[in-house]
Amino acid sequence: MPQDKGKQTSTFTVSLQEAQQAFARGQYAAAEQAFQNLHKQDPSVKTTLYLAQLAHIRQAGAEWIAPLKRILQAHPALAEAHYLLAHSYQQNRQLPQAVQSFYQALSWRLQQVLAAGQTALPMLEASSPAPNLPTQALTLLLQTLVSLKKAGIHAFPTAGTLLGLERTGQLLAQDKDIDIGVDWAQMDVSMQHLQQIGWQEESLSYGLINPRCLRHPSGLVLDLCGYATEQTTGATVSGLWMPEVPFAWNRITRFPKIQVVNKASPVGDFWYPRHPEHLLQALYGPDWQTPDPDFDTIVCAPNIMQDSYLYYCQAYARLYHGLQQGRYKKMQAMLHVLMRFKPEDILLQNLLHFVQQQLGGSKARRVLALGYFDLLHPGHISYLTSAKAQGDYLIVGVAPDSFAIKSKGRTPVMNQQERLSLVQALACVDQAVLVGAPMAETEQAAHWICAQGVHLVVCGDEWQHTPRWQALEAALQPQGIQVQYVPYTQGISSTQIKQRILPT
Repeated sequence: MPQDKGKQTSTFTVSLQEAQQAFARGQYAAAEQAFQNLHKQDPSVKTTLYLAQLAHIRQAGAEWIAPLKRILQAHPALAEAHYLLAHSYQQNRQLPQAVQSFYQALSWRLQQVLAAGQTALPMLEASSPAPNLPTQALTLLLQTLVSLKKAGIHAFPTAGTLLGLERTGQLLAQDKDIDIGVDWAQMDVSMQHLQQIGWQEESLSYGLINPRCLRHPSGLVLDLCGYATEQTTGATVSGLWMPEVPFAWNRITRFPKIQVVNKASPVGDFWYPRHPEHLLQALYGPDWQTPDPDFDTIVCAPNIMQDSYLYYCQAYARLYHGLQQGRYKKMQAMLHVLMRFKPEDILLQNLLHFVQQQLGGSKARRVLALGYFDLLHPGHISYLTSAKAQGDYLIVGVAPDSFAIKSKGRTPVMNQQERLSLVQALACVDQAVLVGAPMAETEQAAHWICAQGVHLVVCGDEWQHTPRWQALEAALQPQGIQVQYVPYTQGISSTQIKQRILPT
């Protein structure tokens, strides 16, 4: 019987690892089915948190409000549960409760970071497409605008798309989608036309009626932004709007009156703002022509009419992720804006103080070292000590057991939790995490690495010049992340230790 119980435990652990890997790769349907099966066997906190986040991806988070509240009754300091509960409330249109839960999540996360003396990285971070536009994105943008014009729709480039066109005549290099504006009165007919020419609504537009989100078969994502005329003032308004909530709860932005003129392109004529600089100055401020990587439009846009429930949902969620990923400059910019609305807020004051300490105390150069670290030995210590010397904060990515099974056909001698615990105990290591995607899967690996907020990746020199790492270097370079190859210590390896143990 004890042997059977051990087998059951081992099977459950393997199934859990497989479910987590499916989640990390963005295979959400398979991950949800796997976690549902695991949850039936063991309705734990971990499976509940994963299932709640998977439900959010389907815009069905409301069904997890009660389970998450039960978890928080038992674990009131669990920041991840507060964060997921906030999203559940938001999807259920309970925005006042969502704001409170986002605030609690941010508060508990800051307390955890301060108690640990380090930046905590995300426990549950779903993968998403890397922020790179398809090669033909500009052509597809123009074709779409031309098609909309022919259909009698006054559609025009706006937001980040207009910003790129005005700055350089191209789309922004690091943009992840294109932005098209339409008269709010033409939103429904615009959606119908876009679907007729191949676009499909993405994830129910993430619970919003403005903007609407669509995806093209090429992979290109489009935000369709509606601009309406406010009845009482005649002002042009846009922003993030949810259905079936008081309009004042939304994030509302004000613009000058938008007029469009005909503009020619190689694929046909389309509509373009008569005064693009007026629209861009309203959205990005007087310095809109100067690139600012730390500017967050959702939180920092100068034309936000007033703070609101949806505004705070967005702001606190962004601060939460910024704290996880160590993006302190961006957090500082957001906090300066938020403090104008809430100058007496103690949490925001504490966050700003913490962020300023991090920015002023050191360069905070974050380094990521990768490996299996099976049968930890002096070679590993030398490798990690060398990696730590390259920066101020060392994150170690420990390859999970499933990677070894796939690449080597066997598990390491020590399982992933044993290896993770030993690595985390080393004095030179600030944070140890399981690697979220195999390095051979370039897009997923690059996205996972970027999510760690690092400046440098260190790995063994045996991988230098290999196709997988050449591809990964190319993917990381635009993000400002360098790769450094470190030689292994001669005369010692996990393989040699195994050979000493095994009989000859």
